[in-house]
Amino acid sequence: MLSDGTKRLVYTVAELLAPQSVGLNKTTNEIGVYDRRKIIFLEEPELGIHPKQLTKLLNLIREISKENQVIMTTHSPQVLDMLSEKELDRITICELDPKKGTQFHKLTQKKQKQAREYMKEVGFLSDYWRYSFLEETEAE
Repeated sequence: MLSDGTKRLVYTVAELLAPQSVGLNKTTNEIGVYDRRKIIFLEEPELGIHPKQLTKLLNLIREISKENQVIMTTHSPQVLDMLSEKELDRITICELDPKKGTQFHKLTQKKQKQAREYMKEVGFLSDYWRYSFLEETEAE
């Protein structure tokens, strides 16, 4: 009877908080839970989730990312707005080049500086993304 968004949220939180593995301790013959660092891939965690719940989820992801590698894709302005001006180096832009195939690039120092200035003087990173050339490489 849960909505798709609620089911997705519960599943995502369970995956984020779940231990890496459960196994048998060969010395004691007891089953144990072992926490190890993880690599977590999240594709568009914002889909179907209420904006208030998304903010809570993004805060949890930020906390989890302190000890685990989190790789997340998004098209959501709200997700971008969770980044502080000190976190702009975390953004990787992916695009399809017809000749070279899928290409990834980080924001240059120049683009990061421009985005920081925009965030300080005007407002949200998402607005800068929508109304600027954030995704373009320096050669374009």
